[in-house]
Amino acid sequence: MASSIARTTMVLIATLATSVALAAQSTYDKTVDAPPGGRLTVDADVGSVSVVGSDTQQVVVHADVEGSESFLHRLHISAGQTSSGVAVSARVENDSWLDWLGWFGLGVTRVRFAIQVPRHYPLDLRSSGGDLAMRDLNAAVHARTSGGGILLQNIVGTVYVHTSGGGIRAERLDGPAQLSTSGGPIEVANSSGKLELYTSGGGIRIQNADGEVDAASSGGSIRAQLRSNRGIRLVTSGGGITLQLPPGTRASLDAGSSGGGVTSDFPFSTSEVDGDHHLEGSIGGGGAPIYLHTSGGSIHVERSP
Repeated sequence: MASSIARTTMVLIATLATSVALAAQSTYDKTVDAPPGGRLTVDADVGSVSVVGSDTQQVVVHADVEGSESFLHRLHISAGQTSSGVAVSARVENDSWLDWLGWFGLGVTRVRFAIQVPRHYPLDLRSSGGDLAMRDLNAAVHARTSGGGILLQNIVGTVYVHTSGGGIRAERLDGPAQLSTSGGPIEVANSSGKLELYTSGGGIRIQNADGEVDAASSGGSIRAQLRSNRGIRLVTSGGGITLQLPPGTRASLDAGSSGGGVTSDFPFSTSEVDGDHHLEGSIGGGGAPIYLHTSGGSIHVERSP
């Protein structure tokens, strides 16, 4: 009996290895006229998506696909006009457990979209299994992925993005932005507009931002260098907080730590002090509120060079 099971197992392993080895490649290309006032909608069961805005009146879709013959046969990609603009979809029929061998490194399964859109076209993106990247847009962005990181660059407009499995990096945002992740850090550089940042699995870094800031982390430190105080809330359960502000900043400060000290480079009119762990009062005679609280580190309020 044991010998029979062993032979059966070896045959199964050999069959699976052969199936995985029979990888194939294909591409998808389509150009669709972009109706004025429309938006791009992408709904993908698998794959990463990169969208770049340009001075065009069309949506240009290119996809590189690599996987087993079975996977390519069951993957259906489409792109076309809808009543709301242009829609792109990628659907996998009858998901086979053999395809998961590719995702676990026993083969290769990749789907990568590169899409060019009119610069003013709003985006609504969803992927169940890949990274998202959006660049050079003068429009609102709404994007979510269950299995990858998110990159934003040169976006003028409202931004809402969420990932359940990666970090978020944003550069040169102009407009309100809500960025959230359940599994990685958040980094934002050179932004104007309100920032709402939430992560359950990493730190938060903000550099050269001008706007109201509301940032919270359950698993890392927070470091923010801001060009102004328009209202600031930084909260973390897993690290320290460092806030850099320009000389001449006015603020009403409430800073407290359960696991470290609180210091300020600015002259401080203190109305409440609890040892070295809590400061509450005004900077520069008072101004917009700054709320800084951590359960796991120190707090430093620094004057920018």
